[in-house]
Amino acid sequence: MRMDDYKIIHPILPRKDYGKIVNVNKAEGVVVYSEDKELLDGIGGLWNVILGHGNKEIEQAIAEQMAEVGFINPWTCCTDVVYKLADRLIHFADGDFAKTMFTCTGSEAVELAIKLARRHQAAKEKHEKKYIAVFETSYHGTHYGSMTATGVDREYYGPYGPMLQGFAYLPIPFESKQTTQAAIQSLEKFFTKYGEKLGGFLLEPILGVSGVVKLPQSYVKRLKELCREYEVLLIFDEISTGFYRTGPKFAYQEMNIKPDILCLSKGMNNGVLPIGAVLIGNEVSQMIKDHDFINHFSTQNANPLCCAAGVKTIEILERENYGEIVNRKGAYFKQKLEALEKEVSFIKEVRIHGLMIGIELEMENDFSKVLEFVTDLKEEGLLSYPYNNKYSTGIMLLPPYIVTLDQIDSMVTILKNTIVKQIQYS
Repeated sequence: MRMDDYKIIHPILPRKDYGKIVNVNKAEGVVVYSEDKELLDGIGGLWNVILGHGNKEIEQAIAEQMAEVGFINPWTCCTDVVYKLADRLIHFADGDFAKTMFTCTGSEAVELAIKLARRHQAAKEKHEKKYIAVFETSYHGTHYGSMTATGVDREYYGPYGPMLQGFAYLPIPFESKQTTQAAIQSLEKFFTKYGEKLGGFLLEPILGVSGVVKLPQSYVKRLKELCREYEVLLIFDEISTGFYRTGPKFAYQEMNIKPDILCLSKGMNNGVLPIGAVLIGNEVSQMIKDHDFINHFSTQNANPLCCAAGVKTIEILERENYGEIVNRKGAYFKQKLEALEKEVSFIKEVRIHGLMIGIELEMENDFSKVLEFVTDLKEEGLLSYPYNNKYSTGIMLLPPYIVTLDQIDSMVTILKNTIVKQIQYS
């Protein structure tokens, strides 16, 4: 098809690259089918298809809900499945939060979290505390608030400006005794400068597009102390890490740091329908109760079909003990990738938490090279995700939790063969 024949504008992808779009005709389990080609879905849709494509239980739950009620006006109505998902989310988070607000996407969840943080400070008559702190290579979405909060790829934002005011950016800390201590000292100086202006601190506990970089435990512990000292709300963006992706239900639980606000989406209903949520702690929940309402609304918020898929997804996750499954398969993946890392010099580092995997490559921060590499992997039968920032360049793998050990072996074999070809032709 000629470029002018396309009647759709694809997100992010330049028009000249539309020919590289994978036209998926069928998807089942961990495999997507494109014309006569089978591809292992190494990124679970877009990190969201955690239980694999074509899950029959989820499909049935959606069909049953459609037979009852497919839409409600979220402004004036509700229905049982919406209440049920809100309760299940609070229970799934072990009671660490008091209330749930639904959104349609992860980007919208971040928008809502920013609004909640600022509204909370205004309710306390602290009108100067409007700033939101974020990391400079973070990713939080592409709405104006979430896009401003996103630190990575800021060189592309100019034509869309001006961005929103009231954001402050920090370098990400790395996990080593010396650099972590220096990062903590830098964090303390940051709070000395901005603390009286900060309303919220928004972070990914494991930064995805930074290359799967986990924030050091000691750093996050000190951050929590500073947030408490300066009365700053701590907001965790677990849109990518939630629902057992890294092993625990949520990454904050492994860190033993409870945030004030938690942003969710992606795997929340296996990625089959648009949904997101913000879980709210007691302090912010009380603010909403005392000040009547929150000015946030979208027509499809709390859509019953989306919620039905969410209820069933959480039911399956808990019933099948997917935390243990993710840890076991993640350990197997780690063993295979670390063996490959020793075998080929092209891999600089493997970072893996559960089934969230970052593979840093020897590419001199050249994004065009990693895009070519991802295309080569696709030609060999593996879908992967490229990343690039000022610290590193590489690919990410976030397969569905139902991935088999044989499929993991196949993914590693494809990766090895593609690396060997890359070395031969470089």
